[in-house]
Amino acid sequence: MRFASELKVGLAIVASAVIFMLGYRYLQDVPLLSGTSSYYSVVDDAKGLISGNTVRMNGVKVGSVSNVEYRAAIDSVHIDFKISSSIPLPRGSSIDITGIDALGGVRVELQRGPNENPAIPPDGRVRSNPDGSDLFADLASRAPGLADKTDSVLTGLNETMTSVSGMLNDPASDLRRTLSALSGTAYTLEQTMKGESDNLSRILTNLEQITGSVSDAVGGDEDSLAIAVADLRASLASLKSMMQSLEGTTGRLDRVTAKIENGDGTLGLLINDPGLYVQLDSVARNLNELLADFRAHPRRYLRELKLVDLF
Repeated sequence: MRFASELKVGLAIVASAVIFMLGYRYLQDVPLLSGTSSYYSVVDDAKGLISGNTVRMNGVKVGSVSNVEYRAAIDSVHIDFKISSSIPLPRGSSIDITGIDALGGVRVELQRGPNENPAIPPDGRVRSNPDGSDLFADLASRAPGLADKTDSVLTGLNETMTSVSGMLNDPASDLRRTLSALSGTAYTLEQTMKGESDNLSRILTNLEQITGSVSDAVGGDEDSLAIAVADLRASLASLKSMMQSLEGTTGRLDRVTAKIENGDGTLGLLINDPGLYVQLDSVARNLNELLADFRAHPRRYLRELKLVDLF
């Protein structure tokens, strides 16, 4: 019985030790079952980093900070951190401290060196990146320029608003007249729509009735619709034949016009030869003079003719 009691006490002590170790690892944000490797780094400014803050690589949590201590002998901050032993750190790896302390988001960002480099041994030193980002310092450096730009924008906006306000207050300004015209147009349109609302309702009602009538006609007399479609197709075919005939006639007319322009034939010579036109005009003029003289003095011509010549 005594041996059984001692065994129970021993098992209880072992279980308590295991629970304590697991709790400690959990509180230190260390993986409970997998192994870890310890490293350290030295920085000038911890930026609010404390024990338990996470260590990330490419945005993924790979470990946690185990100790942050200021050492006066070197006037720097000594940082101990642990990461999963399954992630080797080649030489050339470095850390950055990022985040905002006020929001509780300070963390260590770990950048791995080239894979072909030999690994840093456990408890070895990982260099800190002197060019690490500091959000507040970056904002502070940019604040004067941003303030100047903001002031310039606000000044321009104030001038614009002042100008617009002046134009709105001036009855003779183009903007004031434009807005008044738009307001009057909108009012006229509103009154027109109110006055024509009954007509619009009747038009929509009539359109609905016409649509229903057409639907009934199509649904009740499909044969008539088919005949109408066939007649329309025949009319289109006839129209196509007429168009082809018209195109042929137009082609022949173009050829005749071309011959006339080139001076081919009597009509072409008449149009293109100015001399022939002048001669014909002279002959017509002489003939008109002869006829006029004949009407004025017929006896002059008749006495020269014999009766036999006349008949």
